[in-house]
Formats: sequence, C-alpha cells, structure tokens
Amino acid sequence: MKKSILWILMVLLGVTSFSTEKITVYVPSSMTFLQEEIGQDFLDKTGIEVEIIGIKGIPARLKLEKRRPKADIVLGLSEINVIQAKKDGTIASYKPKTSEKIMKKEYMIDEEWYTTPFDFGSLAINANKDGLKNMPSSFEDLKKLNKQLIILDPNSFTGQEFMMWTVAVYGENWLKFWEELKPAIKTTAPGWSEGWAKFTTNEAPLMVGYATSDLYFDEKSSYKSFIPSEGGYIYIQGASIVAKKDIKDGAKLFMDYILKDKFQKAMADKNYMLPVTDIKLGEEYKRVPTSTKVVRVKPGDLERIEEYKKELIKLLKK
Repeated sequence: MKKSILWILMVLLGVTSFSTEKITVYVPSSMTFLQEEIGQDFLDKTGIEVEIIGIKGIPARLKLEKRRPKADIVLGLSEINVIQAKKDGTIASYKPKTSEKIMKKEYMIDEEWYTTPFDFGSLAINANKDGLKNMPSSFEDLKKLNKQLIILDPNSFTGQEFMMWTVAVYGENWLKFWEELKPAIKTTAPGWSEGWAKFTTNEAPLMVGYATSDLYFDEKSSYKSFIPSEGGYIYIQGASIVAKKDIKDGAKLFMDYILKDKFQKAMADKNYMLPVTDIKLGEEYKRVPTSTKVVRVKPGDLERIEEYKKELIKLLKK
C-alpha cells in the first residue's frame, strides 16, 4: 500500500517537474519566422513553450473563434483592427511590465492597453531611378506622371494603409487626389509581394511600398525610396491577449517579452520593421529614408475605412 502511494506521488511529481505550459500565438503569415527566432529563447527564459501559427485574416479568425478561442495572443493588429476587436470583445486589456521600454507616446495605439505596440513601419514610394527622367519628391509630383506607378489593391494591408495615408494628407479631398493620380497608375497589384515582383522586374519605375525596402539593395543600387514632402505615414503593429475565461500567466509573460531586446531585434532583422524600443540597429538602417513631418489618420476616418475602400475600388475600376 505504501509503495503504491509512493509510486503515485512520484508520478505526480514527475508530471509536475517535466510538463511545460504552452501558449498559442497567431501571427500574420509573414511572421512565422518567430518560431525559430524566439521560440527557444522564450522557453529557456520562462519554461513556457510557444507555438507560432500564421493566420491570414487574424481579426476575422478572432471573431470566428470568440466562443472558443484557440489562441492566447495575437500579433499584427492595426489601429482599425483594435477598434473592431474591442467592440467585438475578442481582446483583453493588459499593460506589460516592460511598458516603460516604449520610446514614444506616439507609438501607442490604445491608452487602455488592449493592445501593445511592438514595431512600426513607414510607408514610402519605392523608386528605380534608372527608369525615371526626373525623380519625384511629393504626392503632387506623382500626379504629373504617366503610367509609371504600381499601386496595391486597397483590400490588401499595404494598399489599405496607402489609401489612409492619402486620407491623412488630403482630408475630405482624398478621393479627388486619386482621380488626378489615375493617369500615373501603371497597374494595381493584389498585394505587396506581387507588386514587388512587378517593380523589381521593371514593369514600372515606382511602387507604393515601405521605407525599409532600401535594405534589400546596396548603396550603389539605382533603387531608392522617398517619403513625399507632404508628410510621412507610419503604421504601428500591436499585440493583444485574446479575451477568454482563463488567461494564462504565460500569455502575460509573452506580452512582457515582446518589448525585450531579443524580440525587438528579430522584428528589425527579419521583419524589416522598426522597433518601438531603443535598441541598436545595424548600419544599413542609415539608408532608410525618414521624415520629420508625420501625418496621422483621424479616429473618425479610421472607422470609415470600409466605406473608403469601396469608394476607391469603384474609382479605380472606371
């Protein structure tokens, strides 16, 4: 009898000693590299296993799984995603213990901490100088061109953000700008990858893209990006805890972890995004264009984003 009780205790202790808590993190498909980059490090530091799953359409998946959430954390939420997720009740508030590492208040998406910023990107116009007679420097310059610009479908993430950039610059006259821009458009690509393929095979010398695209080329390359003089536009990616009855301690630890140097460096080195904390970047980042003037979208315009997309798509089809 005593041996049986001892055996049971040993088994129980063995399970306790060797079992590992696991959290599931939904990320955009482009960020599955995180499994290799930070998975083992997070396990080593916390004793918690993390499973990174690439998802296309994270906000929709959150809503679909609201009653029985499968994820503990979601990464890659935009400002409009957060507004909608809060309304749907699919994300929970949590302020990371490492929150003081966030460099600027401007990076904050939500003051109630329903999401935590972990990186940001700056949109730009990518240019191949060899294909241009004169290098443009503004949105107004783009309007003077003839079939030299690749844009992206407004339903794609980058296409949507570019549309909102023009809303931020031109306000209620944003659609008029697009009417005047139409002659400059060579083609509309479904998404960034398809647009990049067209751009780098010289289908057109200009493309809507990112400031960090310059990292793909060396300093002597004819490919250079610029931020229009009307003002730069940054988009911020947030991480959130998924709202569920029992939130794991590991989920909170992961939210603390995303602001630590290892994770922030992975965003810069592998995701070509800029960190929200003060980590040292490689020398190559000095080639990335910046702007002293930054424009932001008004909250009211963010809530009308679906309406704006329909209007723009209708205009582009004419």
